[in-house]
Amino acid sequence: MQRLKSWLSSLHLRLIVGFTLVLVVSLLGVSLYVRYATEREIERYQQEVEQARAERIQWVVNQYYENNKDLSGLGPTLEQAKWLYNWNIELTDANGMPVALVSGQKTASPTQDRRPVPAFDRDQNTSPGPGARRIAGDGNRFRKHIYNLKDGDKNDVASIAMGPADIPGSVPEPPVSRLLATLDASLFWTGIAAGIAGIALVSLLSRRALLSIGVLRGAARTFGSGQYSHRVPQLGTHEIGELGATFNSMADDIQRAERQRLNLMADVAHELRTPLSNIQGYVEAMKDGVINPSDETLESIHQQVLQLNHLVEDVKLLSLLDAGVLRLNFEKAPIGDLLKRSASGFTAKARSKEIRLTTEIDEDIPPVRMDTARILQVVDNLLENAVRHTPHGGEVTVRAGLYSTDEIFVTVEDTGDGIPNEVIDTIFDRFRRADPARTRATGGAGLGLAIAKNLVEAHGGRIEATTSLGGGTTFRFTIPTDQERVSRD
Repeated sequence: MQRLKSWLSSLHLRLIVGFTLVLVVSLLGVSLYVRYATEREIERYQQEVEQARAERIQWVVNQYYENNKDLSGLGPTLEQAKWLYNWNIELTDANGMPVALVSGQKTASPTQDRRPVPAFDRDQNTSPGPGARRIAGDGNRFRKHIYNLKDGDKNDVASIAMGPADIPGSVPEPPVSRLLATLDASLFWTGIAAGIAGIALVSLLSRRALLSIGVLRGAARTFGSGQYSHRVPQLGTHEIGELGATFNSMADDIQRAERQRLNLMADVAHELRTPLSNIQGYVEAMKDGVINPSDETLESIHQQVLQLNHLVEDVKLLSLLDAGVLRLNFEKAPIGDLLKRSASGFTAKARSKEIRLTTEIDEDIPPVRMDTARILQVVDNLLENAVRHTPHGGEVTVRAGLYSTDEIFVTVEDTGDGIPNEVIDTIFDRFRRADPARTRATGGAGLGLAIAKNLVEAHGGRIEATTSLGGGTTFRFTIPTDQERVSRD
């Protein structure tokens, strides 16, 4: 029962019902039009046939008159035509009196019984228009004239009134309705056969298409249950095949995002565990009296707390960037002043390692519309990495200039050991360190470059790193000079 209800509400049944309705409407419309067109064509054909018969009879009478100069004796011929065509034929002279059709027969005198003249204009020599319908017993439908051409004159000798009639004893012609009934029956059975064949074909084709959709539906259910490694097979090159390929691409992205989420949770837990363990160790040692609460101990605890706070703030900033809800306060400011301010903040740390920290800024850089606090954060992250990984006596250089007419570039170069090639492509990933084995004493949590990348991209720019082992590392990012134009584009 449940299976029947499922099938009744299925897309397969709806496709069949929809096609059936379209087929019924189409066949009904075609049938009505064909019947109407056929009826009109039969009527036109019948009128042309009757017109041709009338002209034949007129020609026979004309020929007889030309040969005999008299119409008497024409009776047997007209009688044959009358029974052959099932027509009424009446021949009258120029005065409207019946013509004697048998030799020796006298015509009726004016005082004798006079047959009524058909209600036709005597000059009429054509049949009714194509829109006229045949009337049963309309024996005077056509009127043709017989003329005597003498000395160039055209004298009216006689006229023939004729037309279809129901003459008793004659064999009637088959009615047009029989042909139309046969046509209707043919259209009906043809429509039934076409409908059955069409429904069967649609059922077969839709079933094959819906099998692919069923595969996609099953894959979506499996994927939704948490089996992120599940993929659909190749379904072809049609639209459903493209949908399957898109599903697999989406599944790859979701699986990658889920893996990154799990790695992020593990990395955050790992980064939080060390300072929390240190704080817990100090507090328990002071509580047990193992160490005395001195300024040095409190300072160590304070540094661990600051590190935790910095890590939490970085994770929060990354989550805001991922969600696209971080608000940037754009304002026009000279990029040179911002770079000098950032470099001055690392002067003392550079001196402590005897590192030469210099800035080279082109003078023709126009003011840049940017969030100065966030771009300053990007430069600080890059300078912190550069100073940290540059050995004693090394050099760090900050450069800035026009990359194009509407874009500026900023580079931070160092003379450190460089980054291995297998790491350079993932250097901007979260919690990614160039040296995974290094301790927190030589590096942070691995979020600085990820934050820098997201902030630069939030400004419509891009960031990249180039390196050579033993030759140092160069970080370069670009940002448009006008963020309003970027947002409009």
